[in-house]
Amino acid sequence: MLKPFKSVSMLMTLTGLISTGSAYALATPEVDAVDHITQQSTCTGVVKDASGETVIGASVVVKGTTNGTITGLDGDFSIPNVQKGAIIEISFVGYATQEVKWNGQALNIILKDDTQTLDEVVVLAYGGKQLRSKVTNSIGKVEGDVMKNGLFSNPAQALSGAVSGVRVMQTSGDPGATPTIILRGGTDYNGSGSPLVIVDGQVRGSLSDINPEDIASMEVMKDAGATAIYGARANNGVILVTTKRGKEGKGQVNVKAKVGLNYYNNPYNFMNAGDYIYWMRKAYQTASQVYKDSNGNWAGWQNS
Repeated sequence: MLKPFKSVSMLMTLTGLISTGSAYALATPEVDAVDHITQQSTCTGVVKDASGETVIGASVVVKGTTNGTITGLDGDFSIPNVQKGAIIEISFVGYATQEVKWNGQALNIILKDDTQTLDEVVVLAYGGKQLRSKVTNSIGKVEGDVMKNGLFSNPAQALSGAVSGVRVMQTSGDPGATPTIILRGGTDYNGSGSPLVIVDGQVRGSLSDINPEDIASMEVMKDAGATAIYGARANNGVILVTTKRGKEGKGQVNVKAKVGLNYYNNPYNFMNAGDYIYWMRKAYQTASQVYKDSNGNWAGWQNS
């Protein structure tokens, strides 16, 4: 009578072990799912430059993904769904790209200037920026520092010899006269034609009414690619002028003084009334034939 009882007891014990093992196996995936969710959170921070000023519009991206954003007016950013240990890549034009490992803390990024790449970036006609190596159009660039190295009364004079394919001619000796600018020989029937001048996105008549000290850079578009944006007005090329803008920080005062002297090479001595009468008498005395006045009226003072 004891044998059947033992068999039942052993069967109940095995059943309990199987049930316990099944319950443990189901609990394990739930714990892993919770751990996976807690690893995804929002990455926040602020981007500044070396002087402590916030950088607006900097690109902040999780490296290797398309998850990213740009900094706001206060230089701050927020990227959702970022896994701890991810590499955050921060870049902006004129600054060296930085990579930071994020472990859940708020990031304080300080971008350093990258002056070596400034000349490789050109301003496009529609207001954007692109690497010079990727631009297929012919674009020449003149920095505003060129204005400081010479005495220019007109910004067009700074283009002479600075950009290939640009010919600057001074056709008048009048002070302040506008030079003639011809890009690649011109496209008109007589080989002339002035390029279109764009100052900060606005069409201007010429470069004469622009202070050379206010210019940050000049971009010269010399080929037919300019007509794709500005149409027939750009058939002689386009000159894009970017003026200087104020920056946040401590105020600076720069003074540049110029002294010049204008004089005649061969000054003339003008006659007064007495000299005029004297030489008029000499002219009549030495003339082989005296011609009367056209109206026939001889003034008495000529023979007095």
